[in-house]
Amino acid sequence: MKTLLPLLLVAACGAALILWPAAEPHRTADALWQQVGRRGALAGEFNQPRGITVLADGSFVVVDRSARVQRFGARGEALALWEMPEHAKGNPKGLCTLPNGHLLVCDTHYGRLVEMTVGGAQVREWAGYGQEPGQFTHPLSCVADFRRDAVYVVEYGGYNDRVQKYTTAGRFLKTWGSFGNGPGQFRRPSGVAVDSRGCVYVADAANHRLQKFDGEGRLLLVFGEEGRAEGQLSYPFDVACDAEDRIYVANYNNHRVDIFDAEGTFLESLGGAGQAEGQFKFPWSLTVDPRGRLLVSDTGNSRVQIRALPAKPVAQGRGTER
Repeated sequence: MKTLLPLLLVAACGAALILWPAAEPHRTADALWQQVGRRGALAGEFNQPRGITVLADGSFVVVDRSARVQRFGARGEALALWEMPEHAKGNPKGLCTLPNGHLLVCDTHYGRLVEMTVGGAQVREWAGYGQEPGQFTHPLSCVADFRRDAVYVVEYGGYNDRVQKYTTAGRFLKTWGSFGNGPGQFRRPSGVAVDSRGCVYVADAANHRLQKFDGEGRLLLVFGEEGRAEGQLSYPFDVACDAEDRIYVANYNNHRVDIFDAEGTFLESLGGAGQAEGQFKFPWSLTVDPRGRLLVSDTGNSRVQIRALPAKPVAQGRGTER
């Protein structure tokens, strides 16, 4: 086991809708994990699920490779399914929930964000294709900070690997970052999360690391390194935070979820390569819900896996709890 030493830089902190009757979710025999969905084209089934977000009532929404958006109840029952308005160019990758209860979908290959109701009606588009501040080439993921009236979006393409910040009403505020492997630079930033203090975490996938910023884009911390050992990363595709500011990373090419504390210290891993309950094949996205559960888009297995957040672990290399 290798303990990572983070680099501390600053001490701070119109789609057609199909409604389906509620179906009984597929449950596993594993006491820790619940499996939702399987490979297929029907309601409650997936073609490689990607982005996932949770609504205030505990229901959750998933986009998949077929440009379908599905909403599930908190127990995993299928509630609604619709397609994105356009998808000939490609499919959406990520989404988040806004304070008004709407969804914000990263319509990646159309270079735009699409605001939608939870029933699938398109409300409006945010920005559009381009490389100027406030425009997008390939937006991949977004997160809303309700407390601070902010939405953060990560994108890549055309050397536009960066973070863009908006209000939750869609007004552009600022952008930071560029293509590269230096501190504050990105290579295919694929996921973004906000902790309780308003710090912004970016899954810098092709640099095999996480970067932490304050809400104005000042770099606070860089942690992680490429590898397959405990705490090492191989294309981290997404990141999420819980109420205790533990950091959950979808470690895509290592087929697991890694957990760090807010200072970048590795705590523990969940899963490993495979198809059994609690195992993963290229986990793409993850989120934490109001019930204190972790939801993971297990992309290669075409399912979502859900479990209670693990108990607060002892930090590796410290011997004491945070």
